[in-house]
Amino acid sequence: MPIRYHIDSERGMLFIATDGDTTQSERLTTMRAWINDPAYLPGLQTLADFSKSTNVPTLSELEEIVGFIRRYAGAIGTKKIAVVTTRDVAFGVARQFGALAPGNLLTVRVFKNRDLALAWLAEGPAVTGTRQ
Repeated sequence: MPIRYHIDSERGMLFIATDGDTTQSERLTTMRAWINDPAYLPGLQTLADFSKSTNVPTLSELEEIVGFIRRYAGAIGTKKIAVVTTRDVAFGVARQFGALAPGNLLTVRVFKNRDLALAWLAEGPAVTGTRQ
């Protein structure tokens, strides 16, 4: 599967990475997998590295992901999500996701540099109701 995740319990972080093309089914299946992982805790700061992804979700797929997030809000918790991508189109789609995401749960910021994304996550927990 071109989507994988890792939970670092010591750092309190969820790491997501994609490689190549991903389907919506793969995205949702992986989201369900980490939510049901015994190591997962609500509110884990999240680094989503899409720099090796070769496709992007459509607007309707983004809306479906946001609907999933709303349905599983209790399990997901309030968190910061740092999205890393190197492609301009993926950067724009990630910003669109940030605009669609429920601001009371997620603070989303998009980066082209993984180190900057990690530094932002290390600054501390999310402040609800903010958009970046």
